[in-house]
Amino acid sequence: MKAILKKFISNANIKMLSSFATFALVITTVASNQRCWYVLHEEKLPENAKKLRKF
Repeated sequence: MKAILKKFISNANIKMLSSFATFALVITTVASNQRCWYVLHEEKLPENAKKLRKF
């Protein structure tokens, strides 16, 4: 029973972390194609984010 529960938790963690990674990629893509979301502050995007731009 413990092995089944441990395997279930491990699979759930992998799925959750891969969902977070996908969400981060989507947010980075959206942020690289839009103007600044904050009025007074705009951080520089990392160099790797430039290849996600569409223009």
